[in-house]
Amino acid sequence: MKKYIEPIIHILIWGIGYFLILNYTATIGDFRKESGPYWLAIGFGMLMNQTVFYVTAFFLVPKFLRLKKIKALIISLLGGFILINLFESIIDYGYLVNFFSSASESFVMYLLYNSVISFFILLVALSYSLIKYWIQNEKLKRVLLEEKLSTEMAFLKSKINPHFLFNVLNSFYAKSLKYNAPDLADGIAKLAELMRYMVYETNEDKVALEKEIHHLKNFIKVYKLRIAEEDDVSINFVTKGDLKAVKISPMLLIPFVENAIKHGIDPKIKSIIDISLKEEQKKLYFKVTNTIRQGVYGLTEEPSGFGLDNLKKRLAILYPNMYTLDTKQENGYYVSLLILQLD
Repeated sequence: MKKYIEPIIHILIWGIGYFLILNYTATIGDFRKESGPYWLAIGFGMLMNQTVFYVTAFFLVPKFLRLKKIKALIISLLGGFILINLFESIIDYGYLVNFFSSASESFVMYLLYNSVISFFILLVALSYSLIKYWIQNEKLKRVLLEEKLSTEMAFLKSKINPHFLFNVLNSFYAKSLKYNAPDLADGIAKLAELMRYMVYETNEDKVALEKEIHHLKNFIKVYKLRIAEEDDVSINFVTKGDLKAVKISPMLLIPFVENAIKHGIDPKIKSIIDISLKEEQKKLYFKVTNTIRQGVYGLTEEPSGFGLDNLKKRLAILYPNMYTLDTKQENGYYVSLLILQLD
């Protein structure tokens, strides 16, 4: 019900405004109620004002403000303001006024009058969108804080002293080298790195993408230790572009890989997982393609699994209006594509 409140309020405000102007005014400029289709002139003017309001409040400001492109926002607002007023004035002066009188004011007067009204609507739209943007940001901050506190509490309740675990892993690592098991030693070292990263490196809002890549590669190496030699499993990971300066929210990409491994590897058939990561024009493209395990279709909605709803919820909090997530089945493969707009 809440999602309908805002559009209902908008419809009421515009409807009441149109009703009042139509019934309690007799003339606006050259438009006179007794001389022509007054309702049409008022309706067209209101349509232009609605265009100014909604394009500004629901498209331009949210799009450019979240991307912190203030110059682009100002240029877009100025360009749109000029175009809409020229268009409205041309229609008023060249067409609508002919229904009312053969003698009319100059085109400049129409342009000036329409510009004043549009400027007022523009100010209202800017105020509305900025207040809405601030309220949404405050809500997001509260949600993030609550989730962070909840995660920290869950971690504190369940964790064993990480130093103890690291000491145990170091002991296992030394013993594996002693008994000449280099593959096992390497796996233990990678597992220790995984744990160290999750415990110590993910407290920041953003981490270097290179660290996330290293974490993903370690995760894949550790998993490969579980694969039997006779299993036909191929896991490929390629990166492209300049990724050194890129930062993202920590642990954002690993669920895709976990999910692909969990639902994409079947010992009965040849299993392939292809992972690609590239940066292009201030956008990060992360694609995971995996064979479909019998009876499983990728991003499931199971409460215990990696759910599409949970992922979208996290992305909506961390990257509001700055991401796209597409999932599909294609030629026996499940494909997930995440595109992030970088700061």
